[in-house]
Parts: sequence; C-alpha cells; structure tokens
Amino acid sequence: MPERPFFDADELKSLGFNAVGDNIQVSRKCSFYRISGRIGSNVRIDDFCIFKGHVEIGSYVHVAAFCSVSGAYATVELKDFCTLSNRVSIFTGSDDYAADTLNNSMVPEELTTIRKGPVVIGQAVLIGAHSVILPGVTIGDAGSVGAMAVVTKSIGPGEMARAPSAVATVGGKKRDAGKIMAMAKDFLARFRK
Repeated sequence: MPERPFFDADELKSLGFNAVGDNIQVSRKCSFYRISGRIGSNVRIDDFCIFKGHVEIGSYVHVAAFCSVSGAYATVELKDFCTLSNRVSIFTGSDDYAADTLNNSMVPEELTTIRKGPVVIGQAVLIGAHSVILPGVTIGDAGSVGAMAVVTKSIGPGEMARAPSAVATVGGKKRDAGKIMAMAKDFLARFRK
C-alpha cells in the first residue's frame, strides 16, 4: 500500500473543491477534471473513480471503485448517507440517441443534441452496481436503484427502481442515417481544406 493512499484536504481544495470536511478517504487513484463543489465529512471514495464539473458531496457518503460522476453540464448532488456501488455512472449531459444530429464532445455543440439537467441523489440512497443515472433525475431520500438499472425518470422518497430482466431489443424509431452521415461529411469537409 502506498505511504499516502488518500488525498488530504488541502490537496482536494487545490483540485477545485471549495470545502472539504473531516475524516475523508479519497483515493489518489481517482481523477478530477474541472472540479468544483464540496466534500462533507466521513466520505470514502475508492480507486479509479472519475469526477467532472460541479459535484456536491454530503457527509457519510461512499463511492465505490470505478464510478463516474459527471457534473459537466449541471450540478450533481450526492446527499448525506448515500452509496454508489461499483461502476455507477451519473451524467448531467448526454447525447440524444434518437436525434438526427452528430454526437460526442469533439463535435461543435451546434451540430449535436444534448440532453442536460442536474442530478440529485437524496439522503440514504443506495445505487446498485453498473447502474446509470441520466440527466435531470432526482432519486428521493431513502430511494434505491437495483444493479444494472438505467434511470431516466425521477423516483420519489423510498421508491425503488429495478432493471428489467430482459435483454434489450432493437426496434422502434430509427435515426436518419443519411442525414447524420451528410452532416458529418459536410463538417469534415470544412476542416480538411
């Protein structure tokens, strides 16, 4: 084990957090990008987690290994006593997968369609491994999310969201592939002159 496996409060402040509580254990193997916000007391953040943007972390919070918390487009709040199990992903911005536009962070914003919104994880919430929380979702106090769930809508206090047991199927609305590919070709043509 490394001599100093955890960041100290001053180091976390130098990364961008404006307040850091007591008894924190934030692994040095975590990554922070354009971070702002705060960390309360009695917080544990395990190895290989990624934090982006504005993140407000309460007290008595545990974020397990390999989680991704992105406050790049709006604030993420992890309120007191909440738990993110391994590989949970929280997004405040996501490409619209049904939109007839280009996508990803390397494409100019005017050629994309991004759904944006804050995410609030209430007090004493438990989120199961491999779950995904999408923009604009609030998980009410004492709510829970079962493993491998994709949460697209808010749930109230004490409510539970569970992943379906069926495998995803293909069908329904299709994106206009011709329109999207023409947009990509046009965009590339402007930059390859």
